Amino acid sequence: MIKQVVGFLVVFVIAHTTNAGELKTDSIPVQTSRYYNSFYAGAMVGCGLCYEGKDFTLSLLTMHGLRVSPGVKLGLGVGMDVYTDWRLFPLVAGVTFDKERRRNAMYLSINGGHAWGRYLLPDTSWWVSDFTGRGGFVFNPMLGYRIGNERMRIYVQAGYKHQLAYTKSENIGAWGGNTFTREYELNRFVFQMGFGFR
Repeated sequence: MIKQVVGFLVVFVIAHTTNAGELKTDSIPVQTSRYYNSFYAGAMVGCGLCYEGKDFTLSLLTMHGLRVSPGVKLGLGVGMDVYTDWRLFPLVAGVTFDKERRRNAMYLSINGGHAWGRYLLPDTSWWVSDFTGRGGFVFNPMLGYRIGNERMRIYVQAGYKHQLAYTKSENIGAWGGNTFTREYELNRFVFQMGFGFR
């Protein structure tokens, strides 16, 4: 499955960055380097407490960066992701493949970075002397559709978010303390709408 996803992304990028077969009728000139920003809000769908069913939780992201060519944008972003038992704040770097000469077009964005946050259900047992929660690596590919290529654009996108997070508890024991670390893999489907300016 991973090989198929990577293969699809490679084919999409190659097809997207080539000029072969590009339509000329619905296009305008685009400068090669220019500031852009975009704001997204939507839902993450996945299984937090699986016995209670699927979760629908909030996901926010703002990206700011530069267009380095007519089809490629680089940016940095910050967001907030709400999970059943976590609040995480990712800081990501991203690349977007978007043929901005077309007024409306499909695009691919790939974001990756690190998230900070806290665990909402700490262990408060009497034998726990210290409990900490922290975020970790985040990877977020998205496939979307852009409407407009003037100063304001509207985005509709869907994709996948892979987020790691960790908890650590220091336990008091009869023969000294013990440390327990747990890793969480928070995998979610993401659906977002947004807008952007340049």
